[in-house]
This record gives sequence, structure tokens and C-alpha cells, in this order.
Amino acid sequence: MATIKDVAKRAGVSPSTASRAMHDSPLISEETKARVKKAMTELDYSPNFVAQNLANQTSNTLGVVLPAREEDVGDNPFFIQIIQGLASICNAHDYLVSVASGQTSAELIKNIETMIKRGNITRFVFVYSQADDPVLEFVKRQKHVRYVMIGTPYTEKETLYHVDNDNYLAGYDAACFLLDKGYETIIYAYTDLAENVQNARFKGYEAAVTESGRKSQAVCFAATRADEKKDRELLQKALPKDVKKVAILACDDNLALALQHLCGLEEEAIAVMGFNNSALAKLARPALTSVEIFPRFLGSEAAALAIKSDTLKLESNAVIVPHKIIERESTKI
Repeated sequence: MATIKDVAKRAGVSPSTASRAMHDSPLISEETKARVKKAMTELDYSPNFVAQNLANQTSNTLGVVLPAREEDVGDNPFFIQIIQGLASICNAHDYLVSVASGQTSAELIKNIETMIKRGNITRFVFVYSQADDPVLEFVKRQKHVRYVMIGTPYTEKETLYHVDNDNYLAGYDAACFLLDKGYETIIYAYTDLAENVQNARFKGYEAAVTESGRKSQAVCFAATRADEKKDRELLQKALPKDVKKVAILACDDNLALALQHLCGLEEEAIAVMGFNNSALAKLARPALTSVEIFPRFLGSEAAALAIKSDTLKLESNAVIVPHKIIERESTKI
């Protein structure tokens, strides 16, 4: 196995210069960095992260913090796609990825504390945004720790870097898409408007529907599909009796697919649309129209911010990833 001395010899530099070049030191010329990288490739050299961590008291590891709600993660491919995006940037910068999870906030905090104290991890990405989050508050109190959030912070005083879509605009565009298709009534389905993402999408939907001269309507469904009978009763109550062209805009694909199943039990055809453009949306029958929010890009942008946040100078603390409507059979009249 090649060592840093082998790389230095091949590149014609000292081991210390090779090390600085690997870490993109501004003291090393671009020509020297290129020679070192070429030598690393030729020798198939991988940095010894353990040795670096012991020497520097830091870690070439990015901590990824999942929400302390197991069902949100296990049933939602959105988080897997985010982690894939995070990993792609970490791989390019010789970083490892370590995931922090827990069934409760207390358990999650304990895991993060271990990562900081024993693993010397100083960079974290939260893949969620939550009001009054004790986990985020714990990380904020730690010295020399950088963190980035995927999602919009709940408080205006929060100054941390964050990556998100413009969810208001996504909700607005989705509602306009359904209006342009000729749907007379559009119902917004959600599970918790206290969540920033769901609320922002609702506000965008509400603005578009109001501008069209129609009345907005929002219906809350359970976060889990434990009571299908209750959900069907809610759906039947929400559906207008004298309108034929009805569409449901759900806060995400998971809820959209559950409602699509319930709509299939109704006599009238009902269009359904979701957000996230998950793999399940493509496999549904009929295939689900959805708003693509590019979770891999959300992950890659967040990782880049977390790794390079000490050198970045942005006009804003926010990086906004665009969205795109993917039309499928579920909304075709």
C-alpha cells in the first residue's frame, strides 16, 4: 500500500508539501497540486484518515443528522437521495460520511456528542428543519462545530447556512399547472402545516387559487396511514358534489400515493399531484404527476457548504435549488 512518502517521491516534493497539496493549501502552487494529485492517482493512494485525525484533532468526516422520527426516514426515499448527493461531494473531497440517527431527540443528541468528542467530527449537515429543535440547539452550543441545514430555518434570527427549494414558488407553480389543465376545484392535502415545507407549499397554492378567483381548501390527513377508513371519510367530505374536474395537491408523494389509492375507490375520476418526484411516483398506476425538487442536488450543495463554509463568501446564507413539474398520467384529463 502506497504511503504519503511514496506520493511525495513520485511528485518530486517533500512529504510535508505533498500533505499540504492534498489539503488544497493556498501556500502550494496549482502546478504542484496537480503533480501530487497525478501521483496519488498513479499509486492508487488513499489518505490515512485515522492518522490525520489523531495528528490534527479533527476528522475528515461529515456528520449527517437524520430526524429523530424513524418512520419519516424509513418510508421516505427522499432522505436516501439526499445522502447520495452528500456522499458524492464527500467522495470528491476525501471525506467520509457518518450518519447520526435516533428514535428520540435525546438519543440523537447522545450520538452526536459521541461523534464530536470521540470522532473529532466538526462538520454536520441536518437533512431536516424543525421548530424548537433540541438537537440543533445542542450542536449550536458546541465550539468549533460548523453545521448546514437542508430546509429553511424557523427563526429569522438564525444565520446558519441552509439549502432549500423555493417551496412557496413550487406550491404556486403546482397549483397554476392544475388550473391551466382545467381543474375547477383544487384541494391541498397536508399532514402538518407547522412544518415549514408543507406550510410554504400551501401558501403558494393558496395564492395561485385565490388569484384565479377560486376558493382554497386544505384538508389535514394523518401522518401515517394507520386509519384508512378515517382518511376516506375526510376525503369524501372534502370532495364537492357538483364539480367534475377535481384535483388534489398533496404536500408530498407519500401522502399523494395514499390519497390516489383512496381516490381509486371513488366513482368519479380525481386527479392527484405530489411533491418530491420519488421513485414510487413513477411506478404508481396511474403514474403520479409530481414536482421534482432534486434532493441529490440539495445534498450535494449542503455538503459543499459544510466542507467549504470557512472559505465561502456568499451574498446570502441560503442556496436555492430549482424545481420542475413532471407530468404523468395522474393529472391528464
